[in-house]
Amino acid sequence: MQCPPLYGERIIKREGEDPFKHPVVRKWYEILLNEWKSIKPYAVLLPCTSIKPYHLSRTHKLAYAIMRGFEEKVQFYSVSEPMLLVPREYEDCYPFNSYDYPPSMMTKEERVEFVELLAKVLINVRNMHTHIIGILPKHHYSVVKEASEIAGVNINLYPYGRLPFKTISEVLNNLKEMMKARHT
Repeated sequence: MQCPPLYGERIIKREGEDPFKHPVVRKWYEILLNEWKSIKPYAVLLPCTSIKPYHLSRTHKLAYAIMRGFEEKVQFYSVSEPMLLVPREYEDCYPFNSYDYPPSMMTKEERVEFVELLAKVLINVRNMHTHIIGILPKHHYSVVKEASEIAGVNINLYPYGRLPFKTISEVLNNLKEMMKARHT
């Protein structure tokens, strides 16, 4: 898949700056809301990672390995501040492979902004997928939960706390079994 037409320098969260308002990030929101399409019935939300691209992180490697063979049915997204949702197909693209926004630096105002913007995107995503599943740590879990409630979008959310590998394995293996059962 071709990368979105986004170009620029690395986007870094700095004190007093709001990356949600960065021009490249704003352009991404437009693309995500107006141009991004997926026909896969299942969406799986994972957290962004400090490692870029995300697929190099241990949690994403595990998730993608478990779902190998089901790529035509499962759309992976990374929940990201400030990118909102990043489709798996774009992980290697700028700006998704070239930003740094530690959640610990997020202000209260930026968190509100994150939730409100994500709610808009979730409405759009709901129209593409029949099932949405989130497997997320505490911070992303709470943001997605609030955004889904505002948007009225049903997401099966699973917190993973200190056992991300166990939770990801259990949830995705159950999803695989459910998908196999529907085709027999």
